[in-house]
Amino acid sequence: MKNLFKTYYKAKISFWNSISTEWNAIIKDKAVVGIFLSIGFIILVVYTYIYSNQVVQEVPVAIVNQDATKLSRDYMSMLDASEGLKVMPNYIDLQEAKTAYYSKNVMGIIIIPKNFEKNIKQGKQTDVVTFSDASNMLFYKKVLGDVSVITGYFNAGIAIKKEMLQAKPYNQATQEYFPIKPISTSLFNYSSGYANYLIPILTALLVQLILLMAMGVLNGSRNEDSNFKLHFPRLLHSGGTIPVLLGKAFLYFMFFLIIIPIQIGIVYSIFNIPVRSPLYLIYLFLIPYIFAVIFLGITISSLFKKREDSIIFLVLISIPSLMLSGLSFPVQSFPIFYRYLAQLLPSTPGIDGFVKLTQMNASFFNVLKEWKSLWLLTCIYFVLAAISLKLRAINENKSK
Repeated sequence: MKNLFKTYYKAKISFWNSISTEWNAIIKDKAVVGIFLSIGFIILVVYTYIYSNQVVQEVPVAIVNQDATKLSRDYMSMLDASEGLKVMPNYIDLQEAKTAYYSKNVMGIIIIPKNFEKNIKQGKQTDVVTFSDASNMLFYKKVLGDVSVITGYFNAGIAIKKEMLQAKPYNQATQEYFPIKPISTSLFNYSSGYANYLIPILTALLVQLILLMAMGVLNGSRNEDSNFKLHFPRLLHSGGTIPVLLGKAFLYFMFFLIIIPIQIGIVYSIFNIPVRSPLYLIYLFLIPYIFAVIFLGITISSLFKKREDSIIFLVLISIPSLMLSGLSFPVQSFPIFYRYLAQLLPSTPGIDGFVKLTQMNASFFNVLKEWKSLWLLTCIYFVLAAISLKLRAINENKSK
């Protein structure tokens, strides 16, 4: 019993010593403080502000009206009345419109052909040609989508007028033209806003980026001075690795107990990003996510001999991490190798669960799969982090 109490007392001292040592190192390193402040708050605020308009509106499109009749002008007016398009009608021919397009003055071209009104009145089909830039998916979808919708309404108006000329009442003519009435409902992201899609994903991704970068810079500095064993002397003792590892992890976890509510409670409120689950459920889900990232960061940081190495390494892997997170393309559509690779990053299940809780009003039962995956990653990276700390202290001791 006496030996057990002594072991507990040494572990307790080592735990709090690790917290104190790590805290002093953080506050003395301006680069690490800058990472927590700039990435944790400023970047999230800036990104949210950039996308605060949520949807693309008034995309400029060139209209080449080769018909110049009342019906063609009515069609142009309907296009201009849509929220997504801003009609630029002062183009004489296609060549002038192409010049404006390549100068980026317009993002699409719509050609109303000659005999547009004549063909419609004679019951002949006429073609309206649309060119839109598919290299920019947002502009492309907006131009093509709005033109398709307006053309559908315009066609319906013509057909209904023809039915009414045959002495049919408006309601009957409308029902005959629209035998099926579609009713669509946007789930969760009611405004179809880009910020509501992007910012929750970015918030979860920033947690991983902040921790990996901060720990990489901090431990790179310790490697330069070869003073790691000096700061954490218990690492070379039997059973001394676990208290040190838990102390470091506890400190970084406490940071995010402060950062997360500021991000969700303040930034989200300012820019009207919805949060549809209680904060305690979000915290409960994030516990294994944050610890998995911390242990991953401790494992990776042992690779850095200089603080600059960590920055270069994280810059190199930031784009692959971003792509594997599912932000730019769904993880389910990856080749099978990359799907498994993505599951090794805590951000993959972390983002899925975080978005479900904050945006989709999911119950905790709905994110249990992601939660269990995060706990599995926490255990794996905990073991790897403990081994890397022990080996680091042993190698440093041998080199002296």
